Parts: sequence; C-alpha cells; structure tokens
Amino acid sequence: MRLPRSWRPRWNLAGFFRLLIQVLRTPFFLPLITFFLLYNVAYAKWCIIYDCNGIWKPAFPPSWRTWALALAVAPINAAIWLVWMLGWEAAVWWFRIRRVRSRVSSRAGSPRISGSGDDAEDQLLPGSDRTSRSVSPNEKQYRSRHGLGWEWFWWFQVGLYVSIALAGLWQGAHYEHPNDIRYRPVIQQVLADKPHPYPNGYGKGEKIYIAAAFYNNEQILPYWTNTFLTVISYLGTQNVFVSIVESSSTDRSPELLSDFATKLSDMGVAHRVLVRDDTIVKPGDLSFNNRINFLAAIRNRVMEPLVENGGYSRVLFSNDVYVEPESVIELLETADGQYDMACAMDFNHFGAYDAWVLRDRLGHLTSTVWPFFIDAPSIKLMHEDAPVPVFSCWNGMVVFAADPLLPISLRSNTTLSTSPLPRPIPPTHPAARDPSLRGPSPALTPPLRFRSADRDAGECFSSESFLLPYDMRRVYDLQRIYVNPRVVTSYSWHFYIWFKWVLGHPLVRWWVRDVYDGAWMERAKMIVGDEKDVWVWDGGDCHPWW
Repeated sequence: MRLPRSWRPRWNLAGFFRLLIQVLRTPFFLPLITFFLLYNVAYAKWCIIYDCNGIWKPAFPPSWRTWALALAVAPINAAIWLVWMLGWEAAVWWFRIRRVRSRVSSRAGSPRISGSGDDAEDQLLPGSDRTSRSVSPNEKQYRSRHGLGWEWFWWFQVGLYVSIALAGLWQGAHYEHPNDIRYRPVIQQVLADKPHPYPNGYGKGEKIYIAAAFYNNEQILPYWTNTFLTVISYLGTQNVFVSIVESSSTDRSPELLSDFATKLSDMGVAHRVLVRDDTIVKPGDLSFNNRINFLAAIRNRVMEPLVENGGYSRVLFSNDVYVEPESVIELLETADGQYDMACAMDFNHFGAYDAWVLRDRLGHLTSTVWPFFIDAPSIKLMHEDAPVPVFSCWNGMVVFAADPLLPISLRSNTTLSTSPLPRPIPPTHPAARDPSLRGPSPALTPPLRFRSADRDAGECFSSESFLLPYDMRRVYDLQRIYVNPRVVTSYSWHFYIWFKWVLGHPLVRWWVRDVYDGAWMERAKMIVGDEKDVWVWDGGDCHPWW
C-alpha cells in the first residue's frame, strides 16, 4: 500500500543546510565544540599516563582532573581559533587584492575602454558603483550598522582569544606557588657557585647525616643524586656525611651509585656508599615481620657510621623518591628548626601514600585526599601551609634528631632530657620487659634502633618507619613531630608531576583548597583492611590487616 503523495515526508535539503549553517554561525558554538574535542583528547592522554583503571579513584576526584585539564586546554583552543580567524581574514584580504588587480588588468587591455570622458574614467575606477538599482538611505544605514556590529564582534573575539592564550602562557610560566619555592633563590646561588662550592655551605652550618637505602632504582637515582649534590653544596661539603646501602638490585643502581660516590670524593664529602652489599641476607619469604625485620636491618646498616663515630646533629633519611633541592632545604628548616622529627609528604596512585605510618596528632588514621587530616586544627594548618603536628610519620623523607641513635658517650647532651620519663613506658613496648633497653632518663637510655613490632605483647603490626617515631615519643620523650605539607615527594615521575606541579599550580590549588575544600575526604581514608575492624592501641589506630 502506497501512501498518498501529500502524506509522504518532504526532505528539504536546502532548508536543512541553511539551518545547519545558522547553528554553526552561532557565536562561540564551534569554539566550544573544539574545546570539548581537545578536552577529550587530553583526558584520554591523562588516562594513558595515570592508568584510570589502576589509580585509587577516591584519591583523584573528577573535579580536580576536569579543572586541571580545562585550564590546560583552554589556551590551546583559544590559540587555534585566533590563528584560524587571523588566517581566514588574511586569506580573504589576499584573494580580494588579487581579484581587484585581475579586474584592473583585464579592463586595461579591453578595446572598449579607449574613449575619453567621465564615463570612461568611471568605468576604470575599481570602486565605482555601477549598479542600476537605486538603494534607499534606510537600507544603506542598515547595512552600515550591520557591518559595523559584525566588525566589533570580530574584534571582540580576537581580543578574547588573545587574552586567553596569553593568560595560558603566563600561567604556564608561573606554575609554581611561591610557598613551594621559598629557597629557590639560594639554590640558584648554589648552582652558580657549584664549580667552587663553599665548604661551610650557605645554611646554618648544622652537621647533617644523609642516609638512604636503594633497590632497583635506576629510574629515580639520576634525579635523586643530582638533587642531593645540590643539597650537599648548600649544606657545605664539610658539614655532611653520606651513607647509602644498595643490595640485591638487578638493574643499573650499583653503577649509578658508584658514580655518585666518585662525585662525592671529588667534592671532598665524607661518605660510605655500599653497593651489592650482602651483609644483610634477604629472606625468601618477605611477608609480614620477615619483611619488616629485613628493612629494619638494612636501615640500621645505613646508620652504622653515625653510631660508630657520632659527630652529626640531625639525620636526613630519604626513601627512593623524586624531590627538589629546595624541598629538602624546606624540610630541614621546618618550624625554624624547632622539631625532633619532620616529615615530607609522599604520593602515588593512592594519593597520599604512606598511610600505614602517618597518624594525626591524636593517633588517628588519615585521608589520602587533601587536606589529609580530619581534625579542625590540622586542617587549619594545612590551609596555611604550616607544619602539622602528628603522632607519627615518615612519608618519603624525614629529618630527625641524631642523639637517640648515638651511644650515650657520643651524644651532644642538648636534645635528650636528663629527667625521668613523664609517663611509664607502655607494657606492650619491648623496653617495658627488657631493662637493657631503658635508662633512668632519656639521656641515659641505650641507642634507638629500627625494629619490628612485638605482636605477641600486643603491639600493632607496624612498619619500622612507624616504630621509630613511636619509640622516640615513648622512650625518649621527643614529642615535636611534624609533617611539612610544602615538601612533596613521589616514587613515580608522572605522579610527582601531578602532585608537585599540577595540583600545586596556583589556579588548581585554588580549586582544590577553596572550592572543593576536602569534600568527602573522610571517605578517602586508606585503611588496610575493613574499617569496622580498626582497633586502638598505645600507638593509636591500627590497620586491621593482621
């Protein structure tokens, strides 16, 4: 059965295309389309770099990513449309010039244009009005206004695109927040003087023991060694000792560290760099306390030159992290030096990474999303970029007083109290049951060492990095422990870029801190196990994974 002709749909292609052209000519419609296309390309690239399916999504709120990518894409989109508009106008102008010249040339060679008089002259004028139709004054006024309005709108678009593109260039050149680079000027001075470094350095003249342990870190070591060569020049070649232990690596870490040791020798820096060290036997089973005992033994091995000889007031212990020289100095200057331990912040695909060690000032678990802490005083300090008091931390890099690790005879007698502890050692602590681990006062207590937890006595299964600040509190009464939010480190280059420079960009930082402002951050706690099984011991909240 055929429908009557009057019932059949009529396809008006000409009308459709006229409508399409009108839509496309809608102001800023096409720029918005290209903006979203560029954003989708940037998002796809972001997912490739950061593995959208591999990251812990609560630590990467979508609004952070959207805002950061939009800020990156907007200047590019504006530049594209600026080039298009100027290029189109240039092309139109060029074709008009060619057409006018072509007409003038063709008329000059025509036999018809050989007469004299005003008519002939008028015919030779390119701009002469030869239309036979008269135009009313109202129509001329309309055309004039319409053309002028379009011209003003064209210049408005050009100005807008120029402004966005230039703003993007300026923001790209000023991507670091002033709070993050306070020590950049002195670092630049150090680099300028690097061929002839000052033995006494540019700082306070403190004696710093730099410690680190590495395993399969060939990707990080070039960056790390370059950073610390600059830091050593700042501190003074005569004011530091470098102790490094590498073992069991299967990559180029030993060769890179040997090169680093050669550079230290050339600078006249005291050091002990052990590569392919097999003094500490790596166990076949690295689960639970086997792993902690092994790592504690490695860290104690790193500390041997200090324990044997003393002579240094602070220990700067670094993990295998990316970090800037000015950030290391920032860490050393935490709270104007009035601290017993100061920690950086480390990041990876979980967001804030070392949640196993970090506890807030009350001993509670923390979040992996800014502002990381749950209690109001800590959040206020995070907003101020000020050091935050915590119960424990390590987080990629730490500076702490050297005296607790030294034999009593080598201590400076300026850090540890000569009075008895203000509170008894908790019964779960090994020193509560072993008299050889305690003394009449912190100053007369045997040296502190990295250790594993005594789970049989009721201690929470913990990292050796957690137990060091815990022991400093309970056995040596050292309570001034801080996290410095200005010191950003990471174990992976692309996460370092994201957390150090992208989230540190002033405009992204404004969004994260003032707009998003920790929304739902309590839901982003990194708990190893089931949250309902978290239990509390003398060291605060315990992850329920054991």
